[in-house]
Amino acid sequence: MGQSLSADRALIVVASYPGQPSCPELARQADADERPRKDYVELARVLGADVLDDQYLETRAMPLARTIARRVSRADGQVLEAFLRGGRYDHICAWVDRVGLPLAFLHKLARIRRDLVLISSWLSAPRQAFLLRNLRVHTHLRAIVSYSSQQNEIAATRLGVPRHKLHQALQPVDERFWRPEHTASGNLICSVGISGRDYETLFRAVRGLDVEAHVAVGSGDLPGRVLQKRLERAGVPPNARVGHYRPLELRRLYSSARFVVVPVRDMEYDAGVTVLAEAMSMGKAVIVTRTRGQVDLMQDGVQGIYVPPGDPRALRAAIEQLIANPAEADRMGRAGRALVEQRHTLTGYVRQLAEIVRSEPFAASAGLRGLPISP
Repeated sequence: MGQSLSADRALIVVASYPGQPSCPELARQADADERPRKDYVELARVLGADVLDDQYLETRAMPLARTIARRVSRADGQVLEAFLRGGRYDHICAWVDRVGLPLAFLHKLARIRRDLVLISSWLSAPRQAFLLRNLRVHTHLRAIVSYSSQQNEIAATRLGVPRHKLHQALQPVDERFWRPEHTASGNLICSVGISGRDYETLFRAVRGLDVEAHVAVGSGDLPGRVLQKRLERAGVPPNARVGHYRPLELRRLYSSARFVVVPVRDMEYDAGVTVLAEAMSMGKAVIVTRTRGQVDLMQDGVQGIYVPPGDPRALRAAIEQLIANPAEADRMGRAGRALVEQRHTLTGYVRQLAEIVRSEPFAASAGLRGLPISP
């Protein structure tokens, strides 16, 4: 992937799916400003790492791992490939729970000690919690990186993970691609995303309001199509529309919106955090549901407004407040962009993550570690 800053060899394992763009293609598109930079592609550049993605499975994986990937699941094939070939690498970085935790379990069963770092999105989900709490696979993880302080606290207090293994990484965003473009006009607002979303509450909140709400549910992939059909069956108000947006289209949508609404269900993980970071990077004020997991990124009244879960009246009031006060929305948007530049750049995140991956195996320190993300 690129020139390594270390003589060590590293393997990065990422979620694999049919038709997944290769790392060179993702890099080409990002360099052409057609899409945001991909975090694992940038990390692979820094580390000079191999990336176990769909292209790797189809062209480089061992025959048994490729067969498992085709006949059982891609994740299982990746687990087996990383297990069989992991001894060739000094560091393994698993970017997905459903690969990293089973891989740690295999290492534990085989009594193999390898330098494995997990980047997790949802440690408290039932399957992940069982592997950590009941099977204690954390003994074969050198470090766990999560974007959520709530998830790290759950891991330490309920799942038995030693605190010195837990790192909190502030949600990164490609500040170069998601850049302010002040073209907002009219009363267009937007909402983006699939996982954990509560668009039913948003639709109740905007029904009858003098706003036009655009909801972006993916770029046309299966989860987005399923969600779109479900929302249309439930009833989309006349002043709202649901559609699919590719990266450049999504950037134009953000740019056209007065502000961005992120309605999510009350969950223990930080659903919506990627969209929240993108909106702030675009210089947009945000209205977001305050959930148990969504507590780390935004300050209420500074970069946006928090509203209670499942409360259409509170959400409607917040929307009306920012529509009626465009100067306030602009102030919040500028504050959001400033916060991104200070703490949430992709460049800073990749640099700090590389330091974790290359650090001494199983080194311990007290307390939860936070990553000071900076440009």
